[in-house]
Amino acid sequence: MPDQSTPASRTDRFDLRAIYETSQLLSSSLDLEFVLSNLLRTAMGKLLVTKGATLLYDPIRSLYTIPAVKGITNLAKGSELSLSNVDLQKTMQGESVPPELKAFGISLVFPVAFGHREIGLIGLGSKFTGQPFEEQELEFMASLVNMSSAAVHNSLMVEELKLANRDLDAKIQQLNTLFDLSQEFNSTVDRSRLVKLLTFALMGQMLVREHIFLIRSVSDETKNDSGVQIVTVKGMTREELTPKLINSLVSIEEMVLLDDPSAPKACKALKAKGFSLILPIRQKKQVGAVLCLGSKMTGQPYQPDEIEFLYALGNLAFVSLQNSYLVDDQIEKERLEEEMRLAREIQERLQPSQLPVFDGLETASLALPSRHVAGDYFDAIKLDKDRILYAIADVTGKGVPASLLMSNLQACLRVLVPLDLSLEEATSHMNRVITENTGFDKFITYFHGIYDRRDASFKYVNAGHNPPTLVRADGSFELLEKGGLLLGVIAGMPYESGTVTLEIGDVLSIFTDGVTEAMSPDGEEWGEERLEPLLSNVRDLSAEGVLSAVHEAIKEFTHHAPVLSDDLTMMVIKRVK
Repeated sequence: MPDQSTPASRTDRFDLRAIYETSQLLSSSLDLEFVLSNLLRTAMGKLLVTKGATLLYDPIRSLYTIPAVKGITNLAKGSELSLSNVDLQKTMQGESVPPELKAFGISLVFPVAFGHREIGLIGLGSKFTGQPFEEQELEFMASLVNMSSAAVHNSLMVEELKLANRDLDAKIQQLNTLFDLSQEFNSTVDRSRLVKLLTFALMGQMLVREHIFLIRSVSDETKNDSGVQIVTVKGMTREELTPKLINSLVSIEEMVLLDDPSAPKACKALKAKGFSLILPIRQKKQVGAVLCLGSKMTGQPYQPDEIEFLYALGNLAFVSLQNSYLVDDQIEKERLEEEMRLAREIQERLQPSQLPVFDGLETASLALPSRHVAGDYFDAIKLDKDRILYAIADVTGKGVPASLLMSNLQACLRVLVPLDLSLEEATSHMNRVITENTGFDKFITYFHGIYDRRDASFKYVNAGHNPPTLVRADGSFELLEKGGLLLGVIAGMPYESGTVTLEIGDVLSIFTDGVTEAMSPDGEEWGEERLEPLLSNVRDLSAEGVLSAVHEAIKEFTHHAPVLSDDLTMMVIKRVK
């Protein structure tokens, strides 16, 4: 009697109810592993095969991952495959099966898709009976895959949402950490505290021991030849962090993985010390700092979100450390400004606040430093009831060094005055003192003269100074040039004196080169060719009027420049009776 069970069992096996029940079972779960495992198990049971695998497609990397596999010993769950010749429009069988799957004994492949999205593949081995797949079996399996694709898609979406939520939680945690760190970083300018915060954040958040942080210098402290601040070094010594290596690090424009063969050769020394990552920290499109990190203690590679966190941390540390240096610079600047203010105050006290009143003479003076302190010097010393000494000097250079040398000159003159030496002798003594106590590149132009009202004579010595201009009452000129070399060149140089007589209405102008060398915005000097005609035109004014006219002319020429090109000093002496 014929066996009636075989056709009946085959019909049951491929009954539409079986497809419906299977799809309902799969749709009832959102567990991707459960859905894929049951779909694979159902397919293998219905088609009587002993080998099978599910493959999920990763469109970002164009790879297939293996979430479920059965009966294939050399294909592990979680492994990845790159497949060629995949046909998503139909069932792949025989020669149309991708060769990479054939190698694992896969002979039948069903594409799994939902709408226009490729989800993956179901791969099956041959039937254990050795018989070919029948058309009814293929149709059944294609229908099962189609009806189950929604369940696979939904499960996959749930997994993606879980992953997105985990990423979001991690991002929120990182943001909270950065917020807390930003409050810590912004609450102090203590660099040792800032470095500790950076170290603790790297070790606590990233589990990294080895790290180096360099920033481009904003001050001279700890700056090396590369113009870079070595903020902190862990994992190697500062001596091993050579200028050549530092130059290589600060020239890096993009992130570098030291395991990458294209990593700069100069950075191989870092790799040998356990470093694996170099991050350039940018500020205003320029690399302002470099963060070098060792491998994580977990041994896992750095993830993209971790690198974003490290960039944010590096920027936070860079800005805070830069601000700390700027604060130090500001404090130092304020300290220097206070010292300069005190130095200027002392210097002003060394010079007469107003010239001594002397019968028969009008006098006026002006002293404008180009910096806080000046290298110009002027003085007026009443020797007795009939004589008064006027002196003026200009030290080479500007600022503090010039002011110190000027103070020595003033002290020297004040010591010599009571000795009642001749002008020639006093000048020689001053030249000797300056020559013996200054360097070869420091000189002083100097002029002094004594007015004696008994005969209205003015005896003077000019040691390399701008010749004072004597404007006679009739408008004629005379330059006071007799003397010798400027002070500080050669000790023992002889000096000669000259003598003129000041008539009523004569105006004597004694000045430093800051007057004639005052610069216009175009770089042109005011010059004697402007000074002399002006002095002639204003000779009938008082001494104060003459000085004011010169000052106003210079201000107009320089366009009222707030900073002069050189110290400017001038004395005007006019005989009125």
